[in-house]
Amino acid sequence: MKRYYFDLIGELSAIDFVGHECSSRAEARKHASLIAHRIGSEHPHFVKPGNQIAVREEGGVSFYQTPISSTNRSGLH
Repeated sequence: MKRYYFDLIGELSAIDFVGHECSSRAEARKHASLIAHRIGSEHPHFVKPGNQIAVREEGGVSFYQTPISSTNRSGLH
């Protein structure tokens, strides 16, 4: 399995130095979406335009970005 890295980009940036093993790019995209949703649900103040999770392969190539999101439908962020 390949190691993928999930960086937080936007208003507050954080580089993933540990990564996570995934069987494919598709699995890495799903993992990124789960991370983005979890951050958005646990920290709704991060749900803003431009705040995203970017996925990199071991070689450093970034191939996917997903916005920080939340299922909080109350409109209060």
